[in-house]
Order: sequence, then structure tokens, then C-alpha cells
Amino acid sequence: MELIHLANIIQGNIPTRIEVSVGKTLETITMQELNYIANVSDDFPIAKYLTVQSDKADSYVFTQAGDVLVGLSTGKAIVIEPMKSSKLVLSNMAIVRIKDINKVDPYYLCWYINNNKSALKELNKLKQATAATSVIPLSMLKSFEIVLLPIEKQRLIGKVNDLKRQRDRITHTIETKKTELLSHQLIKLFEKESKDGNK
Repeated sequence: MELIHLANIIQGNIPTRIEVSVGKTLETITMQELNYIANVSDDFPIAKYLTVQSDKADSYVFTQAGDVLVGLSTGKAIVIEPMKSSKLVLSNMAIVRIKDINKVDPYYLCWYINNNKSALKELNKLKQATAATSVIPLSMLKSFEIVLLPIEKQRLIGKVNDLKRQRDRITHTIETKKTELLSHQLIKLFEKESKDGNK
């Protein structure tokens, strides 16, 4: 079934159209944050803010808990947790807001987008067609075909996949810390030995 029949698909705000020098400052959700949550990048996200007209702030596109957020340059998706809700969404991302979570589980949809090889193939073809085409058109996202399993199966796949994502992030963080610690110890050993050797 096409995604458009299951969800509202909304592109984020164009920064140059809404940013002003004086007004209300809002926190945005960044591609860096999306890539970090999706385990695409290890760069810890830095908070980014945008100042917009105070009287228009409520009309902009914000994240809601349960949204599936898709990076339009990467095709990678994450589910918005409550602590990531109410962040301003920019035009390099699209929100997939599911109409009925009893028909589509957001975590299943996230897993499906991130692991659908034919969709990734289409995206790569699209990006290679022209250097100017570096983002997924919203029309492609709307016509994205999703296979719907029974909701209980969707929830099981979604939950297991999200636990795997969290485990992979924790494991990688631990390994990175171990590597940093070992490197630090080797430098200390080198400095001590080189100092003693010069006596």
C-alpha cells in the first residue's frame, strides 16, 4: 500500500523563509541528530536554534511523539520519542505522521524504510541521475510502497529493531571509550618512558 494512504507526509520549514533576526528562538532537529539516532554517524549532535517571527511560530512544522522523521538526503528514518517532540523541522527532512497507529506501527515503518532494499536502490538511482538531485522528492515518499503485516507482528519487529538500535549505540559508545582510554594510556606510557630515557 502507498504511504500516502496511511500517513500525512509533511516537508519541513525552509530556513531562509522563516528565519529573522529578532523574534522567538526555537530548537530545531538537525540531520546530525537524525544520523546519530539512526546510528549512521558517531558525531554527538549539537543543539541548533532558529529565530522566527513570534506571531507565526505556531504555524510552522514541529515534531510530535510517534512521528517517523525521514532525512531527504539520506533516506534514513527515526521515530520521534517524547523527549524529541516539539522541535522545529527544517526542509531537509520530512515528517511521516501515521493516521492510525492501530494499522501502522511507527517503529515498524522506521525499520521498513531503513531496510527496504528496493527503495534504497530507487533512491540511489535518483541521486545518480543528476548532481542537482540530492534529495528525495516528496512525491517519491508519498508513493513509497509498504507491506503491512498484522499489527502485533509489526509491533514485535519494530520493538526488536529499536532495541537492537539502542544496543548497537551503547556497544559502539563503550568500544569508543575503551579505544580513547587505551590511546591515553599509551601516550602517558610514552611520555613517562621518553622522560626517564632523557635523564
